[in-house]
Amino acid sequence: MRRRELSIVAVVALLLLGNLILQRLLADEPVIGLTRPLNFADLTGQVHQLGPDVDRTALVLVLLSTECPISNSYISLLNRLHFEWAQLDRRVDLIGLISDSSLTRAAAVAHSAEFKLAFPVLFDGSGELAGLLKPTHTPEAFVLDAQGQLVYRGRIDDTYADVGKRRLEPTSHEVRDAVEALLKGEPVNVAVQPPVGCLFEERDRKNDNEEVTFNREIAPIIHANCTSCHREGEVAPFPLLTYQDVSKRAGQIASVIDSGLMPPWRPAIGTGHFLGERRLTATAKQLIARWAESGRAEGKPEDRPQPPQFPSGWRLGKPDLVLKMPEAFTIPADGPDIFQNFVLPMNLETDHFVVAAEFKPGNARVVHHSIFYLDRSRVARRLDEQDPKPGYATFGGPGFLPTGAVGGWSPGTTPRILPGGYCRYAAGGSDLVLQIHYHPTGREETDQSEIGLYFREQPKNVVANVTLSNFGFQLKAGENDKVVSGEYTLPQDVSLVGLTPHMHLLGRQMRVVATYPDGATEDLIWIRDWHFYWQDQYYLQTAKRLPKGTTLRMEARYDNSASNPFNPSSPPRDVTFGEQTTDEMCFCFCLVATDSPTDLKPLVMDNIRHVVQQRIKGRLGQFPLLQQN
Repeated sequence: MRRRELSIVAVVALLLLGNLILQRLLADEPVIGLTRPLNFADLTGQVHQLGPDVDRTALVLVLLSTECPISNSYISLLNRLHFEWAQLDRRVDLIGLISDSSLTRAAAVAHSAEFKLAFPVLFDGSGELAGLLKPTHTPEAFVLDAQGQLVYRGRIDDTYADVGKRRLEPTSHEVRDAVEALLKGEPVNVAVQPPVGCLFEERDRKNDNEEVTFNREIAPIIHANCTSCHREGEVAPFPLLTYQDVSKRAGQIASVIDSGLMPPWRPAIGTGHFLGERRLTATAKQLIARWAESGRAEGKPEDRPQPPQFPSGWRLGKPDLVLKMPEAFTIPADGPDIFQNFVLPMNLETDHFVVAAEFKPGNARVVHHSIFYLDRSRVARRLDEQDPKPGYATFGGPGFLPTGAVGGWSPGTTPRILPGGYCRYAAGGSDLVLQIHYHPTGREETDQSEIGLYFREQPKNVVANVTLSNFGFQLKAGENDKVVSGEYTLPQDVSLVGLTPHMHLLGRQMRVVATYPDGATEDLIWIRDWHFYWQDQYYLQTAKRLPKGTTLRMEARYDNSASNPFNPSSPPRDVTFGEQTTDEMCFCFCLVATDSPTDLKPLVMDNIRHVVQQRIKGRLGQFPLLQQN
C-alpha cells in the first residue's frame, strides 16, 4: 500500500513537474518582451521601431507562414483588426512577421500581395526576431504594452481547438481581449494560451555554418539602423544603401560596431531607458562580423530587400511651419567663435503648442550648436535693427529675457516628437530667435539655416527645462580626470521627460543622479564615453516621477591632458568655463512637467535664480580676492 501511495505521489509529482515545464515553455520565461527599441524594415522598405513607445498603447506581432493553412485562414481577421485599431484615437499597431530560412523575400512579398495583407509584414531573414520571441507555432501572437513588456502570447482566438478541429465561430478572443484591456488601462487576465497551428521549425542561423549574405541578413540590419543617416543629403559622410556601398566598407563597419562607436548612442546600458535607442543586438553584430570576415556574399536577387523609405527633406515629415534665415550669414576664415542671433517672425496670432523642432544647418561645417529661443517682447527685433550684419551678436545669452524656448540642436542630435503628449508653449505674437554658435574653419564660409516646427492642438502637458550647471571650474593643463559637479533641489513634484547633457571637447563622462527625499539614489543617465560630435536629447521611454525635495546632481569628468585626442590645445593650456569651442561648459538640461501648468512658471523662475547664483558664484571663484571680500 505504501508503495502504491509512493507511486501515486511520484506520478502526481511528475505531472506537476510536467505542467510546470509546459507552463515555462509556453510562458517562455526568458522572453519578457522587447524592452529595448529595435528597428526592422518591412517588405515595402518602411522602417518600424519595435519595443517601448509611450505613444503606442499596444503592439501586436503575429508570426505568419506562407504555407500553413491555419496561418493563412487568419489573414482576413487580422486585416479587420488592423483597420479597426487604425480608427482608434489611441495607437495600436498590428505587424506580421515571417521567419523562414527556406523562403526568399520575393516569395514573402508575393504571398503578401496574393492574400492582400493590409498590415505591414517584417521578413526576419536572419532569424533575429524569432530568436528573441522564441515562437513555437504559426500563427502565434505576441501582445506588448507601451513599455515593450510582453502581456500576452499564444493563439489569436479559439477558432481551432486543434489541428483539423475548427469551430464554426470562436468562443474566446484572446488577442482582442488583451488589446482592449491595455486600452482600458486594465491588467490582461489571460497571459498565455497555447497556439494552434503549424510547428515553427526555424533553425538558429547564428550558430550554424550557413552562409551569411548581404541581401538576406545584412541589408535589413543596415537599412533599419544605419541608412537614415548614411544616405544622400544627410549628416553621414557616405551612403550605406547598396551592396557596393556596404561591402567595400564591411571591415570598417564591423570594427566601429564592435568598438561601440556605431550606431552612435552614448548612454550606458542600465542607466535610463530612452526613446530611439540606437543599439544592435548581439545577433546582428555577430552576423555583420561573420559576413565581413567571410566572402561578403551578395546573395540571391530574390532576397534583396526594398530600399528603406524616408520622408523627403524633413526627417519628421512636413513641418507645420518652416522658418529660414532671411539671408546668408558670412563666417570669416579665422578669428574667435561667433554667437549670432537671427530673428525669425513666426506670425502666429494665437498660442501654439510645439511638439518638435527640426533644425537643418545650412552649413554643418561651421555650425557648432543652436538654441531656439522665443521672444514676445520685440527686444530681439530692436537688437537686430541696430546691427548692420544679418542678425545680431551677443556673448552668453541671447540679449533678452526669453519668454520660452522650443529646443536646441548640436552635432548628433536626432529630431524627435516629444513623447506622451507633452509639448512646449509658444505664446501668440512670439518671434523665434535662432542663436547659432559658429566656429571658423580656416576659409570663409556662409550659412543660411532653417527650422521646421510641429504643432499639437490639444497638449497633455507643457514642459520646460530646469538646468544643472557649474560655471566656476578650472581645468589645469595636464589634468586627466578633473571632476566638476552641480546640483539642484526640486521645490515641487515634477515628471522628468528628458535629459540633455552638454560639454565641449575635454569632456569624458557625464552622470546625473537623483537623490530622493528618503535618501535612495538612482542613475538618470550616465555617458561613460562622452563624444562632443554625438550629443543628443534623450527622452525617457516613460516620464519619471520626481517628488519635491529630490536633488538632481550632475557629475562631469574632464581630460585636459595631451593624451586626449580631442584636446584643441597643443600643448594643453588651462581652461575655464566659456562660450568658445576651446573653452569648456558643464550643463545638463532636464526637461520636466509639473502636475499643473500654473506650477511650471514658479519652478522655472526658481531654477533661473539658482542658475544666476551659480553664475555669480562661478565668476567670484575665478577671482579669489573678490570672493574673500
